Amino acid sequence: MSSPVTAEFNHGAYTIQQTAAKPLPQRFHPRTVRYINLITWTLWFSYTLFQLNFVRLLQNETPVFLWRIWTCLLAEICLTVQESVLALNLLLFQFAVQDTPGRPCYRLTGDSAPTVDVFVTCCGEPLDVVADTVVAAGAQDYPPQQLRVFILDDGHSEQLRDAVDLWNTTSVKKHGPRIHYLSRKPKPGGSSHFKAGNLRFGLEETKRLGGSEFVGSLDADMIPEPDWLRRLIPHLILHDRMAMTCPPQYYYNLPDDPLGQQTDFDVLFTIVEPLNDRFDATMCTGTGFVVRRSALEDIGGWPIAEAGEDLMCSSTLSNAGWKVAFVGEALQYGLAPESLWAHVKQKQRWIDSDIEVHKRFGFYLPGFLESTSKMTWGLRVVGLSMALRDYAPITNMLSLILLPIATFPSQTNDSIVSKHSGSLSWLRNLFLIAYLARKLNNFVLYSNIGLQRLAILQSLDIWWAPYCATRSLSSLLPASFNPIVFESSGSILSANERSRHRTPLPYRLLRFDFLYYLFYIIYASIPFLLHLSPFTDQYSPPSLFPGAMIKLFICIWRFSVPLRYIISPLIVPDRGELLEPDGRGGRRPKKRIGPERATEGGGIGWVDLGEMFLIWWFYFG
Repeated sequence: MSSPVTAEFNHGAYTIQQTAAKPLPQRFHPRTVRYINLITWTLWFSYTLFQLNFVRLLQNETPVFLWRIWTCLLAEICLTVQESVLALNLLLFQFAVQDTPGRPCYRLTGDSAPTVDVFVTCCGEPLDVVADTVVAAGAQDYPPQQLRVFILDDGHSEQLRDAVDLWNTTSVKKHGPRIHYLSRKPKPGGSSHFKAGNLRFGLEETKRLGGSEFVGSLDADMIPEPDWLRRLIPHLILHDRMAMTCPPQYYYNLPDDPLGQQTDFDVLFTIVEPLNDRFDATMCTGTGFVVRRSALEDIGGWPIAEAGEDLMCSSTLSNAGWKVAFVGEALQYGLAPESLWAHVKQKQRWIDSDIEVHKRFGFYLPGFLESTSKMTWGLRVVGLSMALRDYAPITNMLSLILLPIATFPSQTNDSIVSKHSGSLSWLRNLFLIAYLARKLNNFVLYSNIGLQRLAILQSLDIWWAPYCATRSLSSLLPASFNPIVFESSGSILSANERSRHRTPLPYRLLRFDFLYYLFYIIYASIPFLLHLSPFTDQYSPPSLFPGAMIKLFICIWRFSVPLRYIISPLIVPDRGELLEPDGRGGRRPKKRIGPERATEGGGIGWVDLGEMFLIWWFYFG
């Protein structure tokens, strides 16, 4: 439900309606959120320092199992790197931002509107998917004489070219805009620069045909809402130095989200980006954005990149003194990858893209490159934290390997443990306090997505760590050994486990990705189960650090997400069953879920119950 209009005003020839800014989704006061976050991470940092001090006390007295204690400590630290980087980013911005409303919501009304060219970038996607996007782009609630739609086809599809004539016939009957088909010819021996090259080609061709004031871009599977342009363009009209407006992305083929595909975006688009936006540190979201053509011409056209063209463009614009806005309204709906393998491939592509941009901008560090000399500190913080999170899968993978080894039961000297019982008691109590504070912080900070969906989101950092760590490590190699290979969404094909006609269970169980996760679960479960045995010495090294055992349990549970998914994936109806006619000649999703999902995914999950049991076992059992 949209907010009531609070004001209507004229700006030059345009009439604009304004509604109240959307508040950050936390249910408590912003000051409460920031201070709980600060206290939580202060406690966790203190717990780590106490661990280091305790290891120092034991260093000269327990040489037999000292290496296990150090390994436990290293594994625990590695496992918190990714989350702590995000927390530091949020803390910096939470304390720097004022408790004021965020960016207002606008809507352009009337028949007076600036000219817009809408690009639909394609590369091998199914014709029916492209058709729904193109028709929706042409059926915008926008003056048709001010709108042109261009298909930028890097797949050189004759079928798509022929379909344009039919779409134009329908569009003309409905007094809609004209749809144009463009496909560039590859240069012999030269790089195509993939999507960045396609967008640059579109800008050049449309300028030759009489360039518009603004340019919108949609991925081939992203169906825009009818008022997509009317919602985004006012932000550009009202601020002369505003170069780009970016909306969030939502999927319509996820009735549930076992792999966290939408939940990953929920945190980004409801918590992270609204904060980034207040510091002129918004990053382009990749699709559905609208950009000022003169701003692109000011930076020499769309920046050329083998990958990460969206981040490259928004960062280049920001460094040139332009503004980039995040508009937190649900204005486009697309398709999530329909299989585990396709989802992993998409994530690996994002890692490759991000790291390519980080390298081009010298990891956003001051004084390294002339191209980043005018970057604001806010943009540097966001860029650097993104880079650290992209390399964090390496530390997660290291922890996954080390935790089972370090927590394997071994005998200790009871007299030595008794000698330092006071320090051990402080350490264990501090862990319990930090653990409870972290749970409270998660409840407060992520109240908009719910605890169960937060658990799904946190699982992502663990179960896809091996795949993403491989890409992160490969990026450290010379480019000749690690060439970037762009794969469009339409070219990432694999068996759809969510189909009614999916592969039978025995065949799914024999797949490499199932066996891979199964082998790790067995490997990690052996020391965990041994510790629950009544014959295990209660003072073995992991019992000195109960956090290590709890984290091992969490890793086992989170790493089993794909395994449980492969055994029993949810059935998703065919795409056509998820769409309905929109009365404008196209089809739109029947169920469109936006950012207002505070009541979904609440409550305590199985992993929380498991953690509570382990707390009782190690402290009171």
